[in-house]
Amino acid sequence: MRISLFPAVYVALLPLVLFGQSAELSGFIKDPHDAAVPNTSVELRNQDTGAVSRTKTNSEGIYVFGALSPGTYDATIQAAGFRTLTRDSLVLKVGQRARMDLTLEIGLVSEKVSVEEGVQILDTDSGVSAVVGQRQIDELPINGRRVDSFVLLTPAVIPDGATGALSFRGVASHNAFLTDGVDTTNQFWNENGGRTRVPTPISADAVKEFRVLTSGYSAEYGRAAGGIVNTVTRSGGNTLHGTAYWFFRNQDFAARDRYATINPPESRHQSGASISGPIVKDRLFYFFCR
Repeated sequence: MRISLFPAVYVALLPLVLFGQSAELSGFIKDPHDAAVPNTSVELRNQDTGAVSRTKTNSEGIYVFGALSPGTYDATIQAAGFRTLTRDSLVLKVGQRARMDLTLEIGLVSEKVSVEEGVQILDTDSGVSAVVGQRQIDELPINGRRVDSFVLLTPAVIPDGATGALSFRGVASHNAFLTDGVDTTNQFWNENGGRTRVPTPISADAVKEFRVLTSGYSAEYGRAAGGIVNTVTRSGGNTLHGTAYWFFRNQDFAARDRYATINPPESRHQSGASISGPIVKDRLFYFFCR
């Protein structure tokens, strides 16, 4: 569940996986002779929240997790007559359709095999897209703290006109913007809500990552002839985290226009902070951002 109070404070509790925001993981479990292993138990544990998802393979050795919060997971695979297989630090992105096939070794369930390298995670069906992740948002410089300006890192996306609207593949309108599964498209200006004409309601510190889909996306998104920006916000975890920032800008830091006789006075201040942590370990969390 998430609760939002805009524009001053953003509050997030344990995230609810919403339409278009989830990640999916599927795969094929086989034995050393490439035969399917049915009724295999597959468990995923979110490293940040401790949330556990479980499923079993069908008669053809196929497993599917249909709705996972984007994040980092540890996988445990168990089947009678085979060693327990673990795969740690599996990263799933927003809107990703991932596939992971694994081979079990014959032995006792009490024996464990840890897979760290060599297992490929395939992105099977996410359209033509790119993900802007938390590290890029935290570390790359951005003018005006407009986090959705990072959309311009995606090929075939350029600014359209002086207003800063986004053009996908030359299409400047009929785009869609989602935030935690909610359509935040400004229908009058046909751009992200608050992008250029109204102050943005979401701080860069509140955004975890977003996927930019330029073409080939599935019908679940809809309502777009151009591109889609699918944003997921941050939530708390089992450890305490916090940030604080202050940005200052004035005329002394700016070069004077070569044709200007004066450097006009200018003063800008941006400050904020965020904090997150557990309320009930592995079950309920908080995230505050201002």
